[in-house]
Amino acid sequence: MSQKWLVPSDGSEIALHSIDWIIKHAAEWREPPQILLINVQVTLPNDIGRFINSDTLREFHLETGMAALAAARDQLTTAGLVPELHVMVGDPATAITEFADSHACSQILIGTHGNSGLTGTLLGSVAMKVVHRAKVPVLLTR
Repeated sequence: MSQKWLVPSDGSEIALHSIDWIIKHAAEWREPPQILLINVQVTLPNDIGRFINSDTLREFHLETGMAALAAARDQLTTAGLVPELHVMVGDPATAITEFADSHACSQILIGTHGNSGLTGTLLGSVAMKVVHRAKVPVLLTR
């Protein structure tokens, strides 16, 4: 039975650390995992709907999210791993953990800056929120 891994990406260099880890260890697996890439777009203020219609907003979120996933998708595809791409809108940590639950993911791989102590607490990183909320194992890469 294949593993199903959720890999959030905001398009940053830090987010690509998880992709690098997957590619580095790909030869070690008997069966490659199913990889679900997710980008979570932050919800825009409600009053923006007065100026931009909902279809335009959906299209904006989808285009921006797909652009953020492009580098991760390209690296995985080059390594022979074909990911599923998903774009969500909402609070990143909540969307990631709810997506993992609803799609029966076996683990979440997420890049982190590696801040700890007071800095990490003050920043309240998405990765740390995911660790606290997730019902499946979370692998932090840096």
